[in-house]
Amino acid sequence: MSSMGLMAANFKAIKKDEMLELTQTIGFFDRFTPEMQEHMKKASELDGFDLCSAKSRLWEGKPTKNPRYLQLRPDVANPIGRYVAELGSRLARKIPHDAPCNFPVGAVIGGRRNNPPDVLDGIKIRPLCVFNPIHYQEIPELFMDYVCSVTGKSPSTTGAGSEGALTKGPFNAIQATADLNNCVVSMILTQYGGFSSAAGWIGPNYRVDHDISLLIPEVWCRMMPEEREPAGLIKRCELEKIDDFEFEGRAVPASRLGYRITHNFII
Repeated sequence: MSSMGLMAANFKAIKKDEMLELTQTIGFFDRFTPEMQEHMKKASELDGFDLCSAKSRLWEGKPTKNPRYLQLRPDVANPIGRYVAELGSRLARKIPHDAPCNFPVGAVIGGRRNNPPDVLDGIKIRPLCVFNPIHYQEIPELFMDYVCSVTGKSPSTTGAGSEGALTKGPFNAIQATADLNNCVVSMILTQYGGFSSAAGWIGPNYRVDHDISLLIPEVWCRMMPEEREPAGLIKRCELEKIDDFEFEGRAVPASRLGYRITHNFII
């Protein structure tokens, strides 16, 4: 966030006098990275407005919980990393320098926003934290989720709601029906497994934020294709099916959650 040309929204616009005061606040300024410290020092000497990563825009008298910024792609910010990775792949695969070096997508793993029970402005927020770090669903159950994509509490909304394919009109020029049809056809043809990872919370007591959803791609890309094939994971008891059950006289259709990883997957 200390780089020039950053695209940011919902951060407080700070003038140089206020920025100077922030740089002189002991116990506050020292908590930033050296890059942000240098950015703030420079901003305290320039006219106009700048931002501090710890100061979001005030909304109705309170700092907004929905600050956003666009990160510069790592391969653009540090092209040497991409170059070395591609060169290594060319050497390993014996691809000539003048031939394309393709990197096919081997998996698509959705992320789920989960939240524990909470209260927002006196209103109870329903919990949505029943998902394991990794779940597998067959296509019918998976697309039930894709269509409605019930989400947990979001800073950009009033609470639990739907952030799925049918809610993305402002961000997606493709009609939802065409988008979903393309998705299901591609998954059938490529035999992609319907995996998803957890973000936010696992159960009401374990907060994980994005630690797991960022870790799973690192784990997945180190697994061989046969290791992450759903039928094999189930056969090796690395995935277990979730069954329907009854609780306090009510039927709970838990089987819609599909399969979850077991201890065997970890070891």
